[in-house]
Amino acid sequence: MGEKFLISGGIPRVFGELVSGHVFKQAELAEIDFENEIYTPVISYKTPPKFCSDTLPSITFGCFYICENVIYLPTRTEVLIVDRKTYKILDIITDPLFNDIHDVYVFKNKLYVAVTGLDAVFVFDLQNKERKIISILDEGLNRKHSKKSNLNKVVSLKPHKAHPNHLFELNDEIWVTRLKLNDAVCLTDLNKRINITDGLPHDGIVRGNLVYFTTVNGNVVICDTSDNNKTKTIKLTGAPVNGKTPLGWCRGLYVDDTHFYVGFTQLRTTKITENLDWVKNIIQEKKMVNKPLPTRIEKYTLNGEYVSEFKLPKEGIYNVFSIHKI
Repeated sequence: MGEKFLISGGIPRVFGELVSGHVFKQAELAEIDFENEIYTPVISYKTPPKFCSDTLPSITFGCFYICENVIYLPTRTEVLIVDRKTYKILDIITDPLFNDIHDVYVFKNKLYVAVTGLDAVFVFDLQNKERKIISILDEGLNRKHSKKSNLNKVVSLKPHKAHPNHLFELNDEIWVTRLKLNDAVCLTDLNKRINITDGLPHDGIVRGNLVYFTTVNGNVVICDTSDNNKTKTIKLTGAPVNGKTPLGWCRGLYVDDTHFYVGFTQLRTTKITENLDWVKNIIQEKKMVNKPLPTRIEKYTLNGEYVSEFKLPKEGIYNVFSIHKI
């Protein structure tokens, strides 16, 4: 099989723009031919004004899920249901409490939506349309927002206490990564936990008896699903010619039988000014970074040996969220 993938993310208003919360003018889903370095946009989308902020809304696609012939593709405030072959939008699921969606997952005819703004996961029954909200914090759901709130219009609800990122299925249960708490937890029992200490975690990709996590500082952490203990941490190196330049914001992962492909988003100053010591320390050591590495997809062997990369075009997706094989 060839190396062709679908990737999701957003197109910035101004390349490298620094204003947090207002960066992306439209969402984009694109096909990429990794080997031949061909980038083909298949969906460019702007959220309707009634479902986003009135002031320079940041519109981007988050992590998507493919179920048979349908793609469940989230913006920050909607979930688009898309025909996998034609990329036609078939339906849109909305909710006034959707704010900063990061991922979606379908399991047993239920749609799980990681609503990062509320530190919660919404569960929609795809048959009877009933909705359930699960807090991913022991203290329960943030009650300062009433059921009548329209959080679609709120640019940001930061700071988040947990920051749910990525949903995945493990042992017939749904789990979610919590970036701020350095772990992944089971939605039906928050005491079931995978501890991830090598950085702020993102993707959780299950392959066989292993689950692979990215950390935003450039690691792939591998855990055994039988006991949820870490078996290995692979520190990604990037291309040798890049030297010690920070690799970028590491998010987006695909794993096959021989390789894994990982996404890196070009660093913006806003990422450095957040509480990201891994970037600050590198910047301090090098005094400054004259030219950050571009957004790209890197290929590695399963042992972590760098193979090659595909740099995304400057006019393409700036912030990689998901990588799926076509």
